[in-house]
Amino acid sequence: MTLANDVAELDTDTLWDAVVIGSGYGAGACAARLAQAGARVCILERGREWDRFPNDPDSIRNNVQIDHPDFVRQHRLGLYNFHLNDDLDVLVGCGLGGTSLINASVTIRPDDRVFDSNEWPAAIRNSSLEPYYRRAWDVLGPTPYPASRPVPRKLAAMESVGARRLDVNVHFDAAGFNNVGVHQEPCTGCGDCITGCNQRAKKTLCFTYLPLAKAAGARIFVQCDVDHLERAADGTFAIYYQRVARGDEASGEGLRRVRARRVIVAAGVMGSTGILLRSQALGLSISPALGARFSGNGDALAFAYACARTMNAVGTGDVVNPLDPTGPTILSILDGRAGRDLERGIIIEEGALPGGTATLLRTILPVLSALRGDDGEHGFVHWFRERFDPTRGLSPGDALAHSLVYLIMGHDGSDGLIALDAQGRPTVRWPALRDRTLFTSEDDRARAVTEQLGGTFIANPLFTPPLLNNLITVHPLGGCPMGDDGGAGVVDDRGRVFDASGAITEGLYVADGSVIPRSIGVNPLLTITAVAERIAEAIVNDMGLAFVDRSVIPVAQRTAG
Repeated sequence: MTLANDVAELDTDTLWDAVVIGSGYGAGACAARLAQAGARVCILERGREWDRFPNDPDSIRNNVQIDHPDFVRQHRLGLYNFHLNDDLDVLVGCGLGGTSLINASVTIRPDDRVFDSNEWPAAIRNSSLEPYYRRAWDVLGPTPYPASRPVPRKLAAMESVGARRLDVNVHFDAAGFNNVGVHQEPCTGCGDCITGCNQRAKKTLCFTYLPLAKAAGARIFVQCDVDHLERAADGTFAIYYQRVARGDEASGEGLRRVRARRVIVAAGVMGSTGILLRSQALGLSISPALGARFSGNGDALAFAYACARTMNAVGTGDVVNPLDPTGPTILSILDGRAGRDLERGIIIEEGALPGGTATLLRTILPVLSALRGDDGEHGFVHWFRERFDPTRGLSPGDALAHSLVYLIMGHDGSDGLIALDAQGRPTVRWPALRDRTLFTSEDDRARAVTEQLGGTFIANPLFTPPLLNNLITVHPLGGCPMGDDGGAGVVDDRGRVFDASGAITEGLYVADGSVIPRSIGVNPLLTITAVAERIAEAIVNDMGLAFVDRSVIPVAQRTAG
């Protein structure tokens, strides 16, 4: 299935009704709804369209791109984009479908109290997002791991300590058309979701919103990296982008231009904030709140290493034992939100480790067990055993086969800042983050679970001197936060951008995770999509069009390819 149009079709003289920058959850929802309403929509995505994802150590390593104030960006078309900063690193996906290509597809609602917070505009606090959550749910089609399938060992282990199953955007049914009418194959349980699903089973944006947009007439152009925007005297916008053919081009060279009546910036937290910061520096009037209210959603990683029972929590690629699968990356949650103050609510989800990283993990986890684990001696024993017996694989006695990773979330204060570095790239500044007691609380709860599983607890593995002493987030939020006015936010409740005076900039919107003004304490994809659905409806109304709620591709437009 090919969604992207030939870039030669991108006529720079066309005045589009709407240009959508990005192709993640916010971009997908907006592009689909505007196109369904009859608007001429152009999608610009900086990454490539992926057919086969990296699944071995070399191909994974070769598809890493790094943004750091002191590093040259490597391979701008690489799937795994790390923004390395002094305080908190950020991992996002680069490709058609955005971070949906490399996430665990967990679909979960936040605590209702999140929306009582004064960080949200009054219009959000005083109304319900329920209809927009329903719209998002209908398109994404999440479901829990089926009771009819063999229970993955990592799921059984978590259920034994009180976890419940999560809804995930994965196709578990037989091969055929999914809930929106796109053909998918059944999940094999390989466990390699976060390096990219090669089974055509994960319901990324390429199997949900983007095909809806395409079926309604949207044009999709990949490898078009937007640099900045300008507003013309007639109120239209010029969007300046660079065509990235190889991935080694210097940023900002040979910029081209497309024009639009309206622009929806939805390139993700780092992308959207970076585009608007560069535009602001070049004269576009934007609220001084730009870059504020950044959150890592309280993300922390930890390991339960060498547990008493076999976990089989390592991806297996194309070779899967159907009676003993790894299962999708995340399947369950230990939910610690109920009965606690909102800001103290913590959740723990189990995770599978990508098969392409197994060799590295078998070397580094024993060392981390010694450095960061609760039983250093235990870690050194495993390190010596595995270091000097390289023939050992993922046998039942292998320490890695008895390990799993935790993804932990909570509330981190949401007071980080995104600014531009000397090269014009967005970077996170948040020195106060290291002092937050949240991470100690997260470690304490994950440690207690690990004790129940009979393993060695390894606290955040990146928070060690050999690995730069940094925290990392895979769920960045904020940077273009919503607010009641231009002093409190970058956009209003409808995604409209405030200028420096606090007036609305007609025709300019932001609709992705960057508008979320605070941590939400759970995987944010469903909330990002719901908020974008609300913004999309408002844009359609602003355009004088009739909103169409269509979550299924017409039968005549479906293909089995």
